[in-house]
Amino acid sequence: MKKKNVGRQGFTLIEILITVAFMAMAYSFVAQLFFSGFSSVSIGDVRNEGVRLARNEMVRLSSIENPIYIRLLTLQEGPKLIADLKNGVIAPIDLVNDGTIPLNEIQLVGDVQTSANSDEISKANSGYIFTRKVEWLVEDVEPVLLHIKITVTWEDPRGEIKSDDFILETKLTN
Repeated sequence: MKKKNVGRQGFTLIEILITVAFMAMAYSFVAQLFFSGFSSVSIGDVRNEGVRLARNEMVRLSSIENPIYIRLLTLQEGPKLIADLKNGVIAPIDLVNDGTIPLNEIQLVGDVQTSANSDEISKANSGYIFTRKVEWLVEDVEPVLLHIKITVTWEDPRGEIKSDDFILETKLTN
């Protein structure tokens, strides 16, 4: 009498191959999600560094005794002009009249700061290239009212993330 094969024991080769292929696809999907998470963290770190650089510059500019000095500090004759302003020898309107300070005209304040000319930016230890630019617009000099705009731009030399920037703006008065 022949025994009937009532229950199968084990898997066929085809079933094992299909299972392995399915698990490989699932593993690759999970690995892709895992590594894209690292990329997101990296982009967040770069943005945070840009925000930090902009805020540090804004704090520095806000701490200057008189906002009109921001531009004067970048000029060769700036220290003398600042001393004259403090001593009452000249008034801020005199600087407007002689063209030293233009009203309602956006101007770059000083040099654009990069890792080559700024210790703070060069210490941004992320592998990205940061550039910090400060612009101002003098709206009035009596009382002094300035519109300050700080732009921090970053680039990835490896090309892994898109170049972008962070802009911080405020108005300062004395």
